[in-house]
Amino acid sequence: MNEFLTYEFVVSQKPKGKWLAARIGLIAFYCLYPLVVLFFGMKAQIIAPLLAFVPLSLWLIIFITWRYVSVDYEYSVTSGTLTFTKIYGNRSRRKIFEMKLKDAVRIAPLEAPLEADRATAYAPEREFVGVSSMSAPDIYIMLFELGNDKNREKRRAIFYFEATAKMLSVCRFYNPSGTVLSNTTR
Repeated sequence: MNEFLTYEFVVSQKPKGKWLAARIGLIAFYCLYPLVVLFFGMKAQIIAPLLAFVPLSLWLIIFITWRYVSVDYEYSVTSGTLTFTKIYGNRSRRKIFEMKLKDAVRIAPLEAPLEADRATAYAPEREFVGVSSMSAPDIYIMLFELGNDKNREKRRAIFYFEATAKMLSVCRFYNPSGTVLSNTTR
């Protein structure tokens, strides 16, 4: 395998649970906002200017807020460095963490009971989720220590991600002793 390998994978968050509730809440707000503003405009007798203000302000509110309920997760590996990024509304990205794959303590399938128990015993202080939903197939966990800055102490962390065969081969290349493959991905 090439030492300068690059691999990227993007997963879209499915609207389930809190994500569905957030979307429904925002849609309800988008519907109520014009009614409330126009009601107060009628009370203050400034309805004419509000007829121009409401559509523009509603568009701006939707433009700013909807991206936070339309999230994509991207993880990429470049020369053994894993970078996890959140992409909001296909417009803005935020790097969540970056680490060397060789520093991972364990990379294993979540469905294996022994590995799930090992993750619980590891007692992670930080949790990163990069899956479409927690019921998705082929969810893997990565146990590692986060915070190699000079001012911060290292903290235990867990990263949930949807593994592909290519990603698992990359993990196996950079961290052969810490990578466990499930029976379905071998």
